[in-house]
Amino acid sequence: MHCHKRPLFPIFEASTEEAGDDDLCDESIAQHVEKKRRLSVEQVKALEKNFEIENKLEPDRKIQLAKELGLQPRQVAVWFQNRRARWKTKQLEKDYDLLKSEYDDLKASYVDLAKERDKLQAEVDLLS
Repeated sequence: MHCHKRPLFPIFEASTEEAGDDDLCDESIAQHVEKKRRLSVEQVKALEKNFEIENKLEPDRKIQLAKELGLQPRQVAVWFQNRRARWKTKQLEKDYDLLKSEYDDLKASYVDLAKERDKLQAEVDLLS
């Protein structure tokens, strides 16, 4: 079966004599596209364990880990990349929470000091 690619700009397509072939092309392409596979619980645990040790893999270690887990090296690389992104996001959330807490404490101290200043100013005004 011969499958024609769809034109990038169909308006400029000169010939439409084989318009019925598009459905066949879609089916053929769909058969070749692999579905996204979920990692098993064991694979994820092993990847997490390795991430705790080192969050970036050397190429040789990536290949070794892929073989051990029955994955493609690219899958391992992408998993580590995504995991680093999640780790960074969590780290940013922790940093934000810490800074927010410190800000709230400073703000409360400022309010207390302002009240104390006003009280002392009132005493000075009474004595003057």
